[in-house]
Amino acid sequence: MTLIAALSLAAAALSAVAAISAYAATRRTKRLIRYLELAVAELRDKAIPLVGDARATLADAGTELDKLERLIESTEVAASMMGRTSRFALAAMTSPLVRAKALGAGSRRAVSVFRSSRKEGA
Repeated sequence: MTLIAALSLAAAALSAVAAISAYAATRRTKRLIRYLELAVAELRDKAIPLVGDARATLADAGTELDKLERLIESTEVAASMMGRTSRFALAAMTSPLVRAKALGAGSRRAVSVFRSSRKEGA
């Protein structure tokens, strides 16, 4: 066998090995692509409804937050009104009570003075 024939045979063998490797790599790549396509399809099938649910949940949460905000505002108004009412009631009740106590204290003092002056005169 001549050198050229031996080199040709070696080149042919290397070409065959390269072709078989390329074929195997191509099959693996195709299998991987099919696997990835299935994974993407499954992800899409599961993710799209989840995104829709998330949107609906966020919309509901926004509505509930608006209701809560209105409730808090109403509570603040009610608390403010109760504060004003209690201050008014305190002012309205304090003045007559102080006057009644003062009248009672003055009356006791007058009775005390009247009694002591009667004892001294007797």
